[in-house]
Amino acid sequence: MGSTLLISAAPFFILFFVPLDNTENEQPLLKILLAFASGGLLGDAFLHLIPHAAMAVEESPSSHSHSHGGESHEHGHDMSVGLWVLAGIVAFLVVEKGVRIVKGHHGHSHKKPVAKTDKKKNGGDSKQVKNKDKTDNKTAEDDSAKEIKVAGYLNLAADFSHNFTDGLAIGSSYLAGNTIGIVTTITILLHEVPHEIGDFAILLQSGVSRRNAMLLQLTTALGAVAGTALSLLAQNSSGAMAASWILPFTAGGFIYIALVSVIPELLDEEKPSVLQTILQVAALLSGVGMMVIIAEYE
Repeated sequence: MGSTLLISAAPFFILFFVPLDNTENEQPLLKILLAFASGGLLGDAFLHLIPHAAMAVEESPSSHSHSHGGESHEHGHDMSVGLWVLAGIVAFLVVEKGVRIVKGHHGHSHKKPVAKTDKKKNGGDSKQVKNKDKTDNKTAEDDSAKEIKVAGYLNLAADFSHNFTDGLAIGSSYLAGNTIGIVTTITILLHEVPHEIGDFAILLQSGVSRRNAMLLQLTTALGAVAGTALSLLAQNSSGAMAASWILPFTAGGFIYIALVSVIPELLDEEKPSVLQTILQVAALLSGVGMMVIIAEYE
């Protein structure tokens, strides 16, 4: 449990030294960190979560007991991981659409065109039209902010489940021995630091304040604590079974967030500069590269 608390607290304190907020001046740096986050999410999904899920399925007792069933049965196991990834993508889509339906029922229909004849009316009417335009614009902006915030909270949900699987891994490794537990803790810690920085950038872009973003990041640590506790209480009997579907489901969530919520933010520029584009692509590749290095020594 001490190791779990360590990997949960360390990235939180590192965020104090990240000079970033959601102001206009910090937008170029924020976009670069968002690119890094998308690379980290995609690298994490394809190089860490999905391969580990496949290993968990192969090592599960059910797969061994039916290993003589022929080649077609093994394809079924391979398909189960892919199906859970797709389930994660669809589930996150449904949740985001549902939240937008509930919160965004005001929609963009408030914005109505103003007839030219309104301008020819007296000053009071003209002033009312202008005020109405401002109100409509503000409503549209508020609705847009709400829509963006959904992505931030979806990312928190995915991060919670990801931390849960990390907790399962730490608990299981300590059951196998203290040395294995310490090595696993160090590996997960190296993996979590860039991941948490990326999540921090996503929350800031979603309109969350710097202080609240840090606090929300800390709450996802409860997932790791719960995973460790479950793994120790179950003595690793249900860890592999849970990992076989939680890992690919979380991977599907990460893929959805990276491709639907984060990368479109990078494309939402009227005239992007060549330098900024190069830096964003480099940051994305750095995020993937960091996950490659971690997966290599895992």
